[in-house]
Amino acid sequence: MNDFGSDLVNTSKIHRDDKNLAVLAHLLPLLGFVMPGLNMAIPLMIWWLKRDKSIFVEHHARESLNFQITFSLLCVLWSVLTFFLVGWLLLPAVPVVLIVALLFMFRAAMKAGNGEFYRYPFTVHLVH
Repeated sequence: MNDFGSDLVNTSKIHRDDKNLAVLAHLLPLLGFVMPGLNMAIPLMIWWLKRDKSIFVEHHARESLNFQITFSLLCVLWSVLTFFLVGWLLLPAVPVVLIVALLFMFRAAMKAGNGEFYRYPFTVHLVH
């Protein structure tokens, strides 16, 4: 059973290309460290291009996009708090949050590569 509540997709029949694209939807946002904005642009493009063609890719790209939006909002919130000097108190938590975010992304990529559905924990689901 997947996160939709039923067996809408037989995971054994998911095409390898769909699995690969779903993995890329989770890992390519790492390019956002090199060029800000790519962390959201890449899953958005994958979601937009595949949303009517593959339920599996659409799910993973949407989950990745929602996670990246949530993570970006947390970064903006921390930046604002830093401006008011409160964020400096949270500075030691930044590496921990970054490592946890990376672990979530790699776990999601592994699930996608195995043909499984995955939902990021602690994520605001803005894109449905």
